[in-house]
Amino acid sequence: MRRVLALFVLGMCMLSGWCVPLKKSVSVTFPGDVLKNMTDTELAESYLKKFGYMNVQHRSGFQSMVSTSKALMTMQRQMGLEETGTLDKSTVAAMKAPRCGVPDVRSYLTFEGDLKWDHHDITYRILNYSPDMVASLIDDAFARAFKVWSDVTPLTFTRLFDGTADIMVSFGKADHGDGYPFDGKDGLLAHAFPPGEGIQGDAHFDDDENWTLGKGPAVKTSFGNAEGALCHFPFLFEGKQYSTCTTEGRSDNLPWCSTTADYGRDKKFGFCPSELLYTFDGNSNGQACVFPFVFLGETYEGCTTEGRSDGYRWCSTTDNFDQDKKFGFCPNRDTAVIGGNSEGEPCHFPFIFLGKKYDSCTSEGRGDGRLWCATTSDFDADTKWGFCQDRGYSLFLVAAHEFGHALGLDHSNIRNALMYPMYSYVEDFSLHKDDIEGIHYLYGSKTGPDPSDEPKPEPDTPTTESTTTTTTHPVDPSQNACQINKFDTITEIDGDLHFFKDGFLCGSTVQPFLGL
Repeated sequence: MRRVLALFVLGMCMLSGWCVPLKKSVSVTFPGDVLKNMTDTELAESYLKKFGYMNVQHRSGFQSMVSTSKALMTMQRQMGLEETGTLDKSTVAAMKAPRCGVPDVRSYLTFEGDLKWDHHDITYRILNYSPDMVASLIDDAFARAFKVWSDVTPLTFTRLFDGTADIMVSFGKADHGDGYPFDGKDGLLAHAFPPGEGIQGDAHFDDDENWTLGKGPAVKTSFGNAEGALCHFPFLFEGKQYSTCTTEGRSDNLPWCSTTADYGRDKKFGFCPSELLYTFDGNSNGQACVFPFVFLGETYEGCTTEGRSDGYRWCSTTDNFDQDKKFGFCPNRDTAVIGGNSEGEPCHFPFIFLGKKYDSCTSEGRGDGRLWCATTSDFDADTKWGFCQDRGYSLFLVAAHEFGHALGLDHSNIRNALMYPMYSYVEDFSLHKDDIEGIHYLYGSKTGPDPSDEPKPEPDTPTTESTTTTTTHPVDPSQNACQINKFDTITEIDGDLHFFKDGFLCGSTVQPFLGL
């Protein structure tokens, strides 16, 4: 048998005209790597329960279990797959696809009971921001997502900067305070609640995702001479091509980029997001980080996650946080890593891995082929790393979907509909007939002349003015927001009381919900 195998390999080499020695595969254990090693059967069991396919709620209130085969057929019907009732490849692939966290409620096009707002001027408030994009781009993505629905209905959407709005929009990670924890990168992207009081109507976005405009990092510049234009990647500078922001040519270590293809020709540039320029949220009105700074008696030379349980990077905006209690959150640079054990830190090029120097992201050492980089000069010594950025998820498209839920729409089983539960990027987006019929069923069609005949903005074109206004309460990174005896809201959900403070679920009269 060994001889036959050797002859087969030799024959393949001769046919192809070349042959290289077989390379020994090197597999490395990366500290902080989150491995989701579920069998397909375990995945199916979890998925069918999580998204409501295993339990059937009868009109009498009695809840019964259905067989796995029947649940699979229902799920396949909902996803537009062949109804085999078996765990075939296409079904497994659908279960692994990134999607909305709202269960696939099996009623017409709206949540059971046709939940909807009883007024047409809907208010919304953005509670916090993601470090993945500057505030103005996030504001714009949300505004355009609401416009998707106001374009076809009598609804209007007004943004509030304080107080309680109908739709409270926020970013969070893992157990983010509403009883429905996110699951890390990929998988569940966001979820929203149907219209109603309290947490009802709110939309939450998983900040372990890489939020972009759908085509890779969207880097909006500040200062410079390009009036806030987006970076143009790649660009030429002194004969060299750059695909990321760079500090080349500067002595102050500030990252910058060209906003045209050739800096030497056009001389247009701006500075890229950096904690050396500004912070967001926090209580320092966007002031830049001050390094070094003191926190709990320790000195820090860069942004840190110490003192926080949510993994957000922050810094003091004075040289002593213990004394001044002034802080802000650090924006992610365009080379910031995702996951690993250095979330948000930029790649460090070159870096050493297993004795070899790397000048770009690599998949060496991994069995899944994912690109990664070290965040220090020597991985072998420091073992600090993270995954390199990908195209990310379009915040505009995901938000438009979630805001559909916040208005009362359920998931659609039409693959090209916005309300289909699985994410897919569409560059030239338009609302599907099924989405329009669903929202018209709830609120009716738009009447009267459209006050604006402006063309629809492109997904990567900012249309709203920049704002860094934040209405979140100052939060000490070392404190627990729930260690209080007064709550902002006490609301009843499914017959049980839930207690909320500063957007966090602090407790309830039942055990924690199953995660979405």
